[in-house]
Amino acid sequence: GRPATFDLTVRNTGDTPATNTMLTDTLPAGTSFVSASAGGQFSGGRVSWALGTLGVGESRSVSLTVGTNQIGSLLNTASVRAYCAEADAQAVLEVRGIPAILLEVIDLADPIELGANETYEITVLNQGSAPDTNIVVACVLPPEQEYVSATGPTQASTDGKAVTFSPLPSLAPKATAKYRVVVKGTQVGDVRFRLSLTSDQLESPVSETESTHIYE
Repeated sequence: GRPATFDLTVRNTGDTPATNTMLTDTLPAGTSFVSASAGGQFSGGRVSWALGTLGVGESRSVSLTVGTNQIGSLLNTASVRAYCAEADAQAVLEVRGIPAILLEVIDLADPIELGANETYEITVLNQGSAPDTNIVVACVLPPEQEYVSATGPTQASTDGKAVTFSPLPSLAPKATAKYRVVVKGTQVGDVRFRLSLTSDQLESPVSETESTHIYE
């Protein structure tokens, strides 16, 4: 998503002037034209510069800025042609992304009466530009609640007050995964449902809490 700028330099290393010098840059697949210096003209996926005559030992530099639209190694190719002379060059642009996880949890009914069920809806959103992998959502119920059921993109398992979903193999950029955990209120109180998320790309867990009032 960030722009990238290529600098192109044409140098006449011969012993006579290079006349009718034309420089052409073919934009890499996965990029889009933004701007070009020195009057470069964009057409049909290429930018062209009419450099005229380059004297012996003379050089001319121009630049091209592109927008990046995909992740990967993108190959930029340029060629220059003059009377009785030609040359080509290439440059590889590495475009990378990063996942950015947003974790949210809400209770759908608050407050709840003693003995009633509460549903916690958990949303995991990848706001970044690269996939996040092996995402694990884990919940801890307060003492005043007991587990009823859970649904989500992966299977849930329980161990006492802990509810853990099996790893989600991958979450694409801008994609959302939703989970639900249903519990029953067994004691009166102002309780806290705790949630954490880990993944291959996170250096430390992401944590959230949601408060729920249980009354008689």
